[in-house]
Amino acid sequence: MRVLQAAATLALVAVATSSLLEAATLPAGRVKSAMAEWVATLQGRDGRKVTGSASARLAADGKSTEVTVTIDGDTPGATRPWHIHTGSCRQSGGVFGGGRAYTPIAVDAKGQGRATATVPAVPADSATYYVNIHDAATAMNIIVACGDLTRR
Repeated sequence: MRVLQAAATLALVAVATSSLLEAATLPAGRVKSAMAEWVATLQGRDGRKVTGSASARLAADGKSTEVTVTIDGDTPGATRPWHIHTGSCRQSGGVFGGGRAYTPIAVDAKGQGRATATVPAVPADSATYYVNIHDAATAMNIIVACGDLTRR
């Protein structure tokens, strides 16, 4: 019986140690991000009734971010480019992780759309981010909906 208890204790110590070592291999600024999820509520801009949500979390590789965006109340058949940006809906910034990672949202006949992206970057704990839904690839300056990401 004591041998089994000792083996179980050693197994628990090994698991705890490997988890600590794994966290220690991440750069200091990324340890909190690895545990965090970022979320946003999207609201229409310029009188548009588009609503939606976005979430982002560190991918399993620890080097990229997985993002999901859903929208509702949009024009059926529209194709909407979208990105995470640094800054906020009120104070814009550059695209987070490069624009090529983001597949446009295809809006269905009910005015709903969903897209996912794996962005080759990790959000910094000290930065702010937001999600923009753009009108079209030829009208990137028109914002259909926007939402500030907050850490949960």
